[in-house]
Formats: sequence, structure tokens, C-alpha cells
Amino acid sequence: MQIKQILVSVCSFCFLSITMSSYAAGTSPEIDTRPLLRIGYIERSFSPFERKGFQDTFEYLQRELPQYRIRIQNYLVRDLERGVRNNEFEFFIGASGFYRRVFRRGLKDLATMTTPMAPDPNEAVGTVFMVPNDSPIKTVADMRGKRAAANFERGFSGVYVPLGEVAAQGYDPDNFFNEIVAAGSPMKKLLLAVQDGRAEIALARACTVEELKQTEPELVAQFRPIGLKANDGQFACLRSTDLYPNWTFVATTMAPWQASRDFTVALLSMPPTKDGVAWGVASDFLKADELYKTLRAGPYAYLRIQSVGDFLQKYWPFIVLFLMAVVGMMWHGRRVSHLVDVRTRELRQSIQKEKDAMQEVQSTKERLSQFERVSVIGAMSSLLAHEINGPVSAISNSCNALDRYLQDDDQHSPLIDKTVQLVLRQCERITSIVTQVRRYARHEDLAREPIELGSALEKIVSVMQMRYRKVKFELRRPPEDVSICWNPLEFELCLTNVMKNGAEACQVQNEAKVRVVLTRHEYTAEIAVLDNGQTDAKTLENASVPLRSGKKSGLGLGLLIVRTLIERASGNFSIVREAGHTVARIRLPLTETNNGADAG
Repeated sequence: MQIKQILVSVCSFCFLSITMSSYAAGTSPEIDTRPLLRIGYIERSFSPFERKGFQDTFEYLQRELPQYRIRIQNYLVRDLERGVRNNEFEFFIGASGFYRRVFRRGLKDLATMTTPMAPDPNEAVGTVFMVPNDSPIKTVADMRGKRAAANFERGFSGVYVPLGEVAAQGYDPDNFFNEIVAAGSPMKKLLLAVQDGRAEIALARACTVEELKQTEPELVAQFRPIGLKANDGQFACLRSTDLYPNWTFVATTMAPWQASRDFTVALLSMPPTKDGVAWGVASDFLKADELYKTLRAGPYAYLRIQSVGDFLQKYWPFIVLFLMAVVGMMWHGRRVSHLVDVRTRELRQSIQKEKDAMQEVQSTKERLSQFERVSVIGAMSSLLAHEINGPVSAISNSCNALDRYLQDDDQHSPLIDKTVQLVLRQCERITSIVTQVRRYARHEDLAREPIELGSALEKIVSVMQMRYRKVKFELRRPPEDVSICWNPLEFELCLTNVMKNGAEACQVQNEAKVRVVLTRHEYTAEIAVLDNGQTDAKTLENASVPLRSGKKSGLGLGLLIVRTLIERASGNFSIVREAGHTVARIRLPLTETNNGADAG
């Protein structure tokens, strides 16, 4: 061992001297551009004989394939399995059982090892059951319920092959051994585990016992095999189980096809080493597959799930994680949905507030515009009331002069007298209206007096009938008197305007009709003006808005004046559409005399 370390040190010193010399000469070492090929293997699983055979194989490959850089990477079993999944290397060497356990699409066996003791690559790996010489265990059946020592917990020849033999003899492999102790490699550790009392049976790989006899004959002499099988072929080692293919050289999906071809040719062309190790082609990996299927292990582990209980027992950690994920997703979904609802509600409220604010702004603008128009109309009304007195006075004086002149003339027609009197009455009416308008401008209250609605309505209806001859006016009134307290001129203006609107709305009908209905209630009198005109919703809406008219030439001022005058008289005014008629209702309080009559 010391000589080997000295040689390594000398070689390292020489390499360092050469490298430093090249740098001193002004040159640098050349960069190796050859493709790098990595080979993974498990050195701890090999016997000394097999380890020497693999070392000779690696040296041979490096000599025969100089176009590649070959790197040997040593792994533990679990790490090699992870490396296969993660594509950490281009090739790997593993037991046939390991190869078939991790087999997936893309893996390809290139060659299988042969040895002098196992020249057939299909029948090279088995297990021999070893017990102490003084052990009461004589047969395979006697091993039931005992503790066994294997190289590691998932070893192919140490665990799966022995359990396959147990199943072949009719026993339940899952409950045959009381415990399988992982004693490690080399096989000497299994025998020592039995001697230490940690196990009662050693599950040794076939042919390792024969190798151990060369180095530890005294140890091997203390044990004996049980359940031996006869060797019908060329296999020259003790065995207690069936045989399976030997160590296999496998290409992964990372291996280039040219490299796979070159490695296959090199391995199959390699001459036997001094110890007789060579490489051939295994054609029967089906035996390893069938073993896993029998044991319901490896790629056939899913066969153990035969019920819901089996599924839950095997996959309960994943099920718990899945359920937690589902619950978390549901909670997250509910929370997100709640937050979305809250944000949506807040957004809707914000939009509604914005709409309300816009409507309020628009309404304010309309009110301001109406106030401006009312102010303008008020100013114009005052101006008109002031200026109209002159023409009216001139007309009135002229009519008075004409009347005096006609009194001296006995020859004039009576029609002229009536015409003059009519003009004078209308001038007086205009003067009265102007006077009241000027009082409104000065904010003076007009005098109120009792009005008997029945007779007052009859006069207005008769006048309207003469003005609108195509429209039929009808008045319905109660037999008793109904009196209110109001200014007569305001009363006449309001009722005339409402009836005029009704007559104009229905005069295009074939049977135009305006019906005035007077109704007496306990404390109020109601005057309803109904017309059968085709009034639409837009017209009614305009009628409810000040200074907006449904007529092409209207200003919307008439109904505003009507509503204002009625409300000043402590009444109310409304326009609705009922049963095919437009109904304008005026409600006014009764006089105290009428209320007293009701009370009496």
C-alpha cells in the first residue's frame, strides 16, 4: 500500500513539473475537445473478483476508444437510481435486477458480463442461504420467522432473489422472514452479522462464498448452505435459488448513438481478461421481470393495491398532501371569490355613486338653467306688464270714445255695440291680469274669496266649448255646492290652461272628448280633467318638468304657472295616464263653511 502511494506521488510530481515547464516556455497545455462520456457504477456491490474485472474493462475501453474521454463515477445504489432518473451519465453498470427495476423508455442494455464460474450471461446471479454449522435450520421452511442478513434493503441478489425462492416454494414472501437486516458489503459482513447474533441466516450472493473461501477459509468453514439446487448447466457455484442475468452495461438516453455503437462493439470484442472476465449478450431479462411481478415489487408494485385499504395504506402520505392541497385550493378559491365579490361590490358602489353624482350635476345644471329661464321670463313678464298698459289704455279709450259716439247715433247696428262692449271687457281683463302680474313681481299676495266650483266650472266649460267646437266638453258635478277660497282670476287661468291642453291633445281624434269631473272629499275638492288624446310617456315626462313642453311651439311655461298658482293656494297638481285617458288632477282645500257642513 505504501509503495502504491509513493508511485502516485512520483507521478503527480512529474506531471506538475511538465506543466510548469510548458508554462515557463511560453506555451499552454492543449485543451481536450473529445466528447466526455460518463459511466456510473456501484463499486461497493462488487466482489474483489468482479472489481478487478471491471477495472480491466475500463482500461480496455480507454485504450480501444481514444476518441472519447471516459469518466468513471462511483455511486451508492440510491444515488445511481437518482442519476438514471436525472440523466447524470451516458452509461451505467448495474445488476440485471437494478436495470429492470429502473427500466424506462430509452434505456438499452449493450452487454452483460461473463465469468469462468458463470459463462452464461443469462444464468449468473443467484443467492445461497448460509447458516452456522450448529444452527437448527435445515431447510427453507425452517427459515420462516427468522432474521436474515442481506447486503442492503433493496438488493437484488440479497433480498428480491431469496424472496422469489420463498414464493416459489409456496410461502408468503411478505411475511416469511421476521426481519431482513441490511449488513452491507462485502459478503463477509453478512457472515459476521450472523455470528454477532444480529441475524440467523446470511443471504449471500452466489459465487461470493467461493471467492471468500480463498481469503477467509476459517470464517466460511463455520457456515453451511441450505436449500441447495443442482447445477444443470455451466454454473459452478453453490446456489439456493434460480439464476438471473449478470452485471449489465446499459446506455441511457444521454448516450449518442455513435458512442453506443462503439461501446457495444468494443465490449463484445474484448478478449477475456487474465481472470477470465468477458462480455456477452443476455437474452433473458424476462426472468427478472417475472420475479418483480411475483413479488409485486419494483415496476409491479402497483399490483399490491387490490383494495381501497391497500391504496390508502400505500399512498396515505400523498393522499394527505393531495387533500391538503385541495383544501388549500378550495380555501384560496373561496377567499379569492370573497375578495372579488367585495371588490366588485365596492366597484359597483363607486360606479353608482359616480352615476348619482353625474345625475346630481346634470340635475343641478338643469335647475340652474330653469332658474335662469324663469328669471328671464320673470323679467320679460315685468317688462311686458309695464309696456302693455299703453296699448291697452289706448284701445280702451278708443272703445269708450266709440261707445259715446254710437250713443248719439240712433242708426248704428246692435252688433257694433256688442263688439265694443266685448273689446272693453277684454281690455279690463288684460288690465286685471297685468295688475296681478305686477303684484307678483312686487311679491304682493292677491285677495282671495270664496268660489263655488260648480257654477265657476260651468262658465269655463261653456267658453272652452265655444273655442274648440270639434271637441265635446262634459262636466260632472255633485248636487251640493262645493266651495274653495282662491283668487278668481288665478282659478280661471289654471282651469282654462288645463282644459286647453286637454282639448289640443285630443282634437285630432275622431270623437274628441274632454270630461271635467268635480268630486267633493272630506276636506278637499278635486277637479279632474280627462281627455282621450294619445299622450305618450315622453309627453307626460315633459309635463312634469318645468319649462319643458311636449308641443313643438310650447315653452313649458303654462303648466309651471298652473302648478305654482295651485301650490300657492295650498293645493297640489298632478298629471297621469289612466285607462286610455290623460288625467290632470287639481286638489284644493274646502272653505271653512264646507268643512262645517261636513262636520254637521
